[in-house]
Amino acid sequence: MTNKKPGAPGSGRFSGRILACAALATIVWACGNSTPSHTPGPTAAMTPTPWGTDSPSPTDSPTPTASPTPLGPTTFPIAVVVRFDDSRASITLDALKTAVAAGKITVPCEVAALGLSGKSLTISTATPCLAAEQITAKVHATAGSMALLPPGLVTPSIKVLAVGAADLFGAPSHRALDYPLLATGTVPVAWATYDKTDVRTLISTGDTCPDAGFPDMAVSKKKGWAWVLNGGTVHYRGTFMNTTYSGPQGNGWPVPLISRNGDSGKVGALISDNDVSANDFECPMVSTWKINTNGVKVFTIDPRVAKLLANQGGLKVVTLGSNHITDAGRDGVRKTIAYLDAAGIKHTGAGANLAEALAPAVVDVRGIKFAFVGWDDISGSRVATATLPGAAPMTDDNVCNSIKAARQVADIVIAMPQWGEPEYHANITKKQVAQRAFFYSCGADDILGSGTHWASWASILPGTNGPQFAIGSHGNFLFPQNWSRQTMEGVIVEATFYGKTLVQFRLHPYVVYQNAQPNLLNPTTDGKFVLHQVWSVSDIR
Repeated sequence: MTNKKPGAPGSGRFSGRILACAALATIVWACGNSTPSHTPGPTAAMTPTPWGTDSPSPTDSPTPTASPTPLGPTTFPIAVVVRFDDSRASITLDALKTAVAAGKITVPCEVAALGLSGKSLTISTATPCLAAEQITAKVHATAGSMALLPPGLVTPSIKVLAVGAADLFGAPSHRALDYPLLATGTVPVAWATYDKTDVRTLISTGDTCPDAGFPDMAVSKKKGWAWVLNGGTVHYRGTFMNTTYSGPQGNGWPVPLISRNGDSGKVGALISDNDVSANDFECPMVSTWKINTNGVKVFTIDPRVAKLLANQGGLKVVTLGSNHITDAGRDGVRKTIAYLDAAGIKHTGAGANLAEALAPAVVDVRGIKFAFVGWDDISGSRVATATLPGAAPMTDDNVCNSIKAARQVADIVIAMPQWGEPEYHANITKKQVAQRAFFYSCGADDILGSGTHWASWASILPGTNGPQFAIGSHGNFLFPQNWSRQTMEGVIVEATFYGKTLVQFRLHPYVVYQNAQPNLLNPTTDGKFVLHQVWSVSDIR
């Protein structure tokens, strides 16, 4: 956390570069009007044009009683926002110019001038304006809508688009870029306050047990383990029906026909670009590992995977709370932990004894501590006891005790349950609804679930300390199930915090190619299927 006062020159959201931006078009609006009053011509230093005789004075504009008092004109980066389930991840500078010029984007009435890359941004007289505090509700309720919003009003119930490659609430490399879109207006300091050093992004990938096709390609076919995380983007040529299993309509399951786009490395770049990252690691790493080629549900993993995930994947934390973590016996848990420790990956959910299995994995990100706790609710693994290794069973006492212990040592507590059966579904079950509420009541802030092998429901709910996210499951990230589109596709979760407050929850769709390598899907085309699978059964408030 920064000790500088918000809004002080040279600190917070007001850098000297931003204050120096000039030659921006000036637009004057009366809050509540659907059409702005346009005053042409740039100003020398982004100073709003005085209210003219044709426009109501600022005091005539309706202002919500809860709003803090505006403290004079200021310049600040302004976010481009869309509905939470909008498939777009970014907007180009040219597309943004076109949208603003065509009146296709709602602008806060409090904003008096806009500039893009240091130049004035032409705004159509047809551009709608809305009081800034009303924009989130409108965007949240309106599919396809797009608006501008001061960064201090951003919440996870709407989605911020990157402008070009620059992203106010994105991964470290994206928020390090100069953000091109600036606004001038008379707004409360809290709305305009933005300090990129107070932004922290979390990446979470999904079910991981790289057996079968993964070592077959990496080891037997000599691609190397680095190849597994070197996927790029792919596109579909179509689908076919796999009739090995009957499927929901009795005619099998759809399987995509996949082609590469020739841009390897994008998966590793995405997941390693984080402030903190988590993963559901389900299976034991042992030196006596073997490739599972006969379909038996007993897994062992090449120990080299630990350093692959740490070095190429940027992984910080795993939960080991799984029905497979003792597939190599209790000693397999000890060995797995030793490999994780050697790779610098923290762990929870299983351990040398129950106390270790329930202990939180804590990561300090520039003074904000994230704690992760995990448990298993599917039968299969041996449970940890006071003296024996195993998985942490998801009992009420274990859940609440571990969450409360994490609460004592961290600012943000994230629960990582492996839910109980049934598997292979996207909707939330009544049991999961009750478990989610219980996790929150014990003190968890957010939930990263796993175990259903499908990308499934998400939720953003109001909490005591602000919005709280949950996702039922991400799908199979490094888990060999290539018999259906639903088990091949998944979502990488990107959650962003401003200080301790959740401000964004975004999903990146992927598919596992050749039963051995995750590749990213275009979210506006082939990736829309899995995104709809999640959002259609989600509760985002």
